[in-house]
This record gives sequence, structure tokens and C-alpha cells, in this order.
Amino acid sequence: MGGLLRFGNARRPPPRRRWHLGGGCSACAVRDGRSVDTTMGFTPLEGLVMSRRSGSVAPGALTWLLTRKNVSADEIEDAPNHRSGLLALSGTSDDTRDLVRSRAAGDERAALALDVFTHQCRRGIAGMAASLSRLDALVFTGEIGEDQPEVREEVCAGLSLFGLTGGLRPLVAERPEIISEPGARVPVVVVPTGEAQQINVETRALVAHR
Repeated sequence: MGGLLRFGNARRPPPRRRWHLGGGCSACAVRDGRSVDTTMGFTPLEGLVMSRRSGSVAPGALTWLLTRKNVSADEIEDAPNHRSGLLALSGTSDDTRDLVRSRAAGDERAALALDVFTHQCRRGIAGMAASLSRLDALVFTGEIGEDQPEVREEVCAGLSLFGLTGGLRPLVAERPEIISEPGARVPVVVVPTGEAQQINVETRALVAHR
């Protein structure tokens, strides 16, 4: 989650926060190349609303279902992990691309799902700020973070308190790209996920060490 961001061959100071958005979504505060806080907890279920995960819910809600409604433990395990999130809110899809199109066509539940999702993203970013002394950059990655400009725009437009603004370039980046306006107080960056490359680097380092 940390490390130096690379823009071509240039090295820049590590961002104070990286923001990951995909099927499983999280916000992560990064200081000096190390993760110091994240919205996920004991399991990936904690934190933000996700494609099919509910994100954080009050433990009391789960015990209420278990003791008052006789919902089985298996159902309580399954529903928040596989049948909640964007899918349950919209009633139609867990894919933000579908929801953006449906919202434009007047689907109120698709609009609600996107509103809840982007609001939870903003809450996650604000929460991570408590672990940082300053905000050097906001980095979007993961499937939604890379491919959904509408989500990036709505998240940043609601975070003026942190010096972020809308008006982002709506590109789908093939390499790390700054998408905020020139001179922005807090740069907004899209970094394509490089999991395979990182696995390759770390594997080679491990083999060489042995």
C-alpha cells in the first residue's frame, strides 16, 4: 500500500494517503512509505460500503438479528459479505458503471447507492486524516478508483475542507497520472494497480536474499 510513487522515471516523496477502490474498498493512510491506518479491520468487511459487502455495521444490529429475528449465524455471515453493499442498495448491480448509467436514466435506487458509496468514501478519507500530520496527495487505485471518473469527481468535490476540489480530468490512466488542476493544493493522482509487478519485485528480492 505504500512505497514511492513513480511518475515515469521520477521519484516523488511517498504520499501521506493512498485510497484503494475496487470490489473490496478501503482507505489507507500512508506515512513515509508505510501504512499507518486503514478503514479495514479484523476482516475486510469492516470499513467502507463495497460492491457486495456492507461495510461497518453496528454489532448490536447483528446480535438483534440473531436473538430477536432468529436469523442464523450462517445467514449473518453470508449476507453482509455477499449480498449487501452497492448490490443491495441499488437492487440491480454491484458495478458502479451500471449504476452511473442507471442514475442518468432516472433510477433513484442507483442514485442512492452511489450517494451512500461516495459519502462513505469521504468519511473514510476524513477518518484517515486523523493519523496524518498533513495531506501530500490523494491517490486513487483499484478498479473503481482507476476506471470510474464520476466516483472520483464526487468524492473529491465533497472534500473542500481538506483542500480537495472537483474539476478532475476524467481519464482512465494507463500509468500514474495527476488528474487535478495544475497548482492544486492537494494533488489527486490515479495509479493503475500493479499487483503482479509488485509480486515479481518482492519474489526476486526474496530469492536473491536466499
